[in-house]
Amino acid sequence: MADEKELFIDEIMGMFIARFGDSVQGCWVYSDDLCPGCQVNDIGDFYIKGERQISINAYMYRNRGILIAYLLCGHCAMQVIANSSGKNLPIHETIEKTLGKAYERYLRSMNA
Repeated sequence: MADEKELFIDEIMGMFIARFGDSVQGCWVYSDDLCPGCQVNDIGDFYIKGERQISINAYMYRNRGILIAYLLCGHCAMQVIANSSGKNLPIHETIEKTLGKAYERYLRSMNA
C-alpha cells in the first residue's frame, strides 16, 4: 500500500513540476496532520455531491525554489473550490505562510 501511495505522490508531483517548469529546484511534501489552511482540522477527504474527494495542491515556495505539495481539510478545500473568481483569498496567504514556516522548520531539523 505504501508503494502505491508513493507512486501516486510521484505522479502528482510530476504534474505540478511540469506546470512550474525550470523554476523548481526541488520538491517537498507537507506532511503535518493539521490542515495548512486552518491549522485546526485534520487533513483528509471530504464529499461533494456524495462523491469522495481529496484536495491535492502545490505551492511554489520561491524563497527556496521548492515546490511544496499539500493537502487540505474539507472545510478549507470547499472555500478554495467555491472561489470561482480565481483571485487569492485570505486562506491562500495563510497556507503560504504555514507551508513556508513548515519547510524552514524541516530544513532546521535536517541541520540539527
